[in-house]
Amino acid sequence: MSKRSGFKKFLGLAAAIGLGVLSAGKAQAGFTAINGPHVGEQSQAQILSHNYGGTFSASGLNLTNGSLTAYRIDDNDDQVLPFDILSTKTLGVFASLKQGLAYGEIGNSTQLFNVTGKGYSAVGGTGAVDVPNPTQLIRTGGGYQFSSLESANVDGKDHLVTYLLVDDSVKSNKKDSTLTFVLFWEDLAKGQKNADWDFNDLAVEVKAASPVVVPLPAAAWSGIATLAGSAVMAGYRKARRQMA
Repeated sequence: MSKRSGFKKFLGLAAAIGLGVLSAGKAQAGFTAINGPHVGEQSQAQILSHNYGGTFSASGLNLTNGSLTAYRIDDNDDQVLPFDILSTKTLGVFASLKQGLAYGEIGNSTQLFNVTGKGYSAVGGTGAVDVPNPTQLIRTGGGYQFSSLESANVDGKDHLVTYLLVDDSVKSNKKDSTLTFVLFWEDLAKGQKNADWDFNDLAVEVKAASPVVVPLPAAAWSGIATLAGSAVMAGYRKARRQMA
């Protein structure tokens, strides 16, 4: 993927965060369907509850425990990661295959970490990593590798569901300008035996560097919209330097 086309994806993500969050109460064409968890496994809401506390439940396409809300990102707009990685951490693994996370392209990726353990005992993560901006994320391990860029996948399907985690109880955040994303991966291709499309095979938290201070809302809308607009300008300047 060229830096120019990657930057177009960045603009799409910024627009989705700034303009798409409030419309998430209705299913839209840009949102991949998520099935209920396989027997004995954990749902996305349960994984969030275990890791962040409270009881998360659905609010439209989003998940919330009343103070933290995981805002669903349009699946057309999480194809590449447009920010620098500050840290990654495994939140859970509910799959029989081995799991890991990399960046780059399928067949030419750089490993971030390999997961050891299963369920909530799964361990794997990194500190800050200098990655190309923007870049694809790759689920590695057993079976096929799958990219955040769905057109790169063997079945051409979306294998990643992404949420932006926002603390709705904080009106402003003047010191911490990081973004917290939670990534849920599906690790089997369409048509493979036991492919259940519940997107809980690998759950990962990615903290990313935001180019601006994030004013968090009385409603999440105003703060995230401000972030989107400022992020576009900061990203534009960076992309221009990269393309020069």
